Amino acid sequence: MMAPAPRISVAVMYHPARQERLARLARACLPLRIVPVADPDPGSFPSPLRTAKRAWAAYGADATHHLVLQDDVLPVDGFSTHLLAAVTARPDDVLALYAHWNSPYNSYAIRQAAAGGAPWARLVPGEWTPAQGLVLPVALAAELGEYLADVPDHVRDDDTLIDRFLRERDRCALAAVPHLLDHDEVASVAGNAGHGVRRATVLLPGADLPPGHWSAPPRFDKGAVMRAAGARDWDFSVTFAFAGCFLGFLRPVNDDCVRHPFGRWSDWCGVLGLGRADVLGPLEAFLGSSAGRDLAGVLEGAGTSPEIAAELWAAAFLLGTDAADGAPAGPLTARLRRAVITSWVDSGLSGTEKARLTPAARSALVELGVEGLARGLAHGPVPGSGRPVMSWGPLPGDGAATEAEASPDDRTVAGLVRLLAAREAEGLQRTVCHPGLLTVEVVVCPVCEAGAEQAAAHLGKTEFFPLRVVSSARPGESGAADPPRLRMLGCERLPVHGLSLVGHVRERLPEVSGEFVTRSAFLLDNGFPLDLPDPPAALRAVNAAERWADALFDGGLSASTAPAVMVVPSAPLLRRRPPAAAGGWIGEVGRYDLELESHPLTPHAPAPPPGHAIGDYAALRDDLLRRRLTEITRNHPPGPRVNGRLDPARFVRH
Repeated sequence: MMAPAPRISVAVMYHPARQERLARLARACLPLRIVPVADPDPGSFPSPLRTAKRAWAAYGADATHHLVLQDDVLPVDGFSTHLLAAVTARPDDVLALYAHWNSPYNSYAIRQAAAGGAPWARLVPGEWTPAQGLVLPVALAAELGEYLADVPDHVRDDDTLIDRFLRERDRCALAAVPHLLDHDEVASVAGNAGHGVRRATVLLPGADLPPGHWSAPPRFDKGAVMRAAGARDWDFSVTFAFAGCFLGFLRPVNDDCVRHPFGRWSDWCGVLGLGRADVLGPLEAFLGSSAGRDLAGVLEGAGTSPEIAAELWAAAFLLGTDAADGAPAGPLTARLRRAVITSWVDSGLSGTEKARLTPAARSALVELGVEGLARGLAHGPVPGSGRPVMSWGPLPGDGAATEAEASPDDRTVAGLVRLLAAREAEGLQRTVCHPGLLTVEVVVCPVCEAGAEQAAAHLGKTEFFPLRVVSSARPGESGAADPPRLRMLGCERLPVHGLSLVGHVRERLPEVSGEFVTRSAFLLDNGFPLDLPDPPAALRAVNAAERWADALFDGGLSASTAPAVMVVPSAPLLRRRPPAAAGGWIGEVGRYDLELESHPLTPHAPAPPPGHAIGDYAALRDDLLRRRLTEITRNHPPGPRVNGRLDPARFVRH
């Protein structure tokens, strides 16, 4: 006997200034009828929560499910038909009909599902739940309305509270693939103007979905480590933003704020068991083909930088390895994959870069990304994808090790390298919920003369960290009067986890007022040449100046024990500039891997010779981080990843 068709009530949250949009939404939802729910205090501070409280309580008396829409959504053609089919297929689930294309974890979970041809993506607990169009079974909707009613309006963000509500109940939200809604490009009335354009992650307007499309189950679960049952293996997420590919790691945490910064893929792909050449080698091979040369010609003619092409390829390739589960791919999956890459191209470039992108170059970038995705799918899954495919070999120094290797200390270069690598791996685990304004004092590099302008250009791509970049009067002299601060060289490409570690200390120990400095700035202060430091002496000096972090990790750092100068345990990355490559644009892409090499101490130190202990730094750090992620994931106690009772103060914007 077939289950009765669901009865869906629809509430539309709207601001009186956008009341004219209701008629269009009413037509798009037919034959469903909408119930408009106005902001009860539109002249006050922006607060979606203020209206959401009333919208979730406005469910129909005879409804089986309740949908809440926001007034700036754009339903696809045939919206109500698709909605009814989706709810019929998943009557007990929380269904998100949209998620925006740059959300840190959810957009990638959706891209993974789309690349694998799955109709549903399990969303990641701990990130905000997409609230522009959300369907709940009516009993759960009523419970949510009661939950929100007790939270003060000044908390503002309904989506973070909905996530908390679902996490407490260990309810999994599913996103429809493709989305049934887009987000209109209108001025935000919710205080989100700084978030930029927020279009749908994967949209196929007018798509003729096959019968039973919504009945197929989801196949991936990026948020498994955050659910009550836990997961055996940690996971990762990829994003393409600021014209670069970034990689983040998912691990179980209890804090309400679980946003974790993403680092450059080239710095952390080793944690996945991939080398940079594994990712970029197939790109070089493709550009050697006739199809690749044609695309390269279009991109070169439009002035598209080789770096953008390589970074988009990296994102697409990593996505392909992560979606490679062997499921059959039909025509719809091919369209979804193209939509995934297209939304990355449209969301991941700056306004200046997009303005320079001709229609032909945009199409060529999409084609390049589609090819990168295909190469990643052919490569197959990587460790850390939630699907074990290999066991890690022993950590260098395990087994038949020397005393110095087994218990690293400052007696040998190898021991010092391992200490510094372990410190950076541990520092990556530290998060910050509400980073305050940080003054970054920039020292002009005596080697390359890069200063505050160059540093600001890089730091401007660091999302969610409010920074003030100022010039230092001279190396070692502070020009800022408002501690704490961070001092760095102008040429350093400081990894974001270095900033997050500083924010972590400031958030948990606000009374600490010492100065944070990068390894390079510290060595410069102490008279070490940046282009050829004496490795043993430099390593010993940096190790001694980083020991404050050991106390932090052990829970023993306080305002009274923190030193006046705290060296940040993070490698000062800088893209190297090899001699000009032959072969024009394609040659520049081919040498891109060489530009990503770095040194753990200074941006200008030469690459260590083969067999030198410093050359093991990245591999040691990556393996230590991988093991630490595994340990955290497997040893985490079962149960919903929520820490204590709801504290609305944690959700107030700062």
